[in-house]
Amino acid sequence: MPMAPSGDLPAYLSATTAAILGCILQRVNRRRPCRGAGRRLGLEFIAVAIVSWAVGCCATGFAQSADSPPVEGAPTAEEAPQADGFSYCGRKLGAWFYCVTPAPPAEEVAPKPGEQPTKVVVPPEIVELEAYQKQLDEAGRIASWKPTSANVERYMRLQRISMDKSGLFSDLWRRVVWNNPDLDYTIQRPTGSVAKNEFDSERQSDRDLFLRSVSAEIGVFYVYSGVCGPCRIASPIIKEFSDRYGVPVKVISTDGAANPVFGPTLPDRGQLKAWGIEHAVTPALLIFQSPTPMDTGGHYAKRTVATVEGRTMQLRPCEQARGCLTYLGAGVMSVEDIAERFFVLLSKDPGTDY
Repeated sequence: MPMAPSGDLPAYLSATTAAILGCILQRVNRRRPCRGAGRRLGLEFIAVAIVSWAVGCCATGFAQSADSPPVEGAPTAEEAPQADGFSYCGRKLGAWFYCVTPAPPAEEVAPKPGEQPTKVVVPPEIVELEAYQKQLDEAGRIASWKPTSANVERYMRLQRISMDKSGLFSDLWRRVVWNNPDLDYTIQRPTGSVAKNEFDSERQSDRDLFLRSVSAEIGVFYVYSGVCGPCRIASPIIKEFSDRYGVPVKVISTDGAANPVFGPTLPDRGQLKAWGIEHAVTPALLIFQSPTPMDTGGHYAKRTVATVEGRTMQLRPCEQARGCLTYLGAGVMSVEDIAERFFVLLSKDPGTDY
């Protein structure tokens, strides 16, 4: 006889017990045939045993059909979690009862044999600084929330530590700069009054010489409007810049109006939008540069300008076949400001003149 599943043992035990009792009563009644009631009782026990056995077999078959095959993704009884010593999923509840299995814990990657785990070493100065910042922050909050003499004094003394260290840092900074000229930026860009005046004078001479030397290769597009009030101030200034350095100017009028200083203008027929200027601001200046020719080696020819003191400057190459266009700026600018922007954008690489 096949073994019954553990969940159906009560039904099989009850049926077996009833069958055994029925057989015992039948043997007793054979010896004592006068008692017909006992014989009937034995037959009833046998009938009960047969019915219990049949019901147990049907229930077992139904449970096996309900539990097999298992639903895909549903956890098994062995995988079910335990709670308070009782397993809810350990019982066979049928296909309509599900249990969620928790994700397995992440496996720790064991270091390879002979390989030491990497340890992050925090410098003691960082640990000390973070502890101080925490004390300062807490003291400041306490003093602002409960401003007593003791709380305010504690915060001020902690803050004085930071002030003293800042003063020491500044003093050491200037001493290091004095002892290491390669770290002194004021050699390139003086800040003292005497050196700065000399630097500005030399720079202006170099700038004027450079702009006059390359004036035939550059030009200015002046965005103008007849109803623009600042344009009436900017127009004479741009005219003065053009006359001083020989840089040609073409006026583009957003509304087609003539310019009282430059005369006839070029109306905007979409060229500003084609140049990437969606919303034209007036007054505004754009630098135009002619394309740089190629040398015999297939490289852009260098345009070099020599200064009186022997320094050399190079005009940046224009790699566009139809010329390069650079937005110089908008608003009213002085002649010196316009010239300085031309000089920086056309001769200085980013980061070398600041």
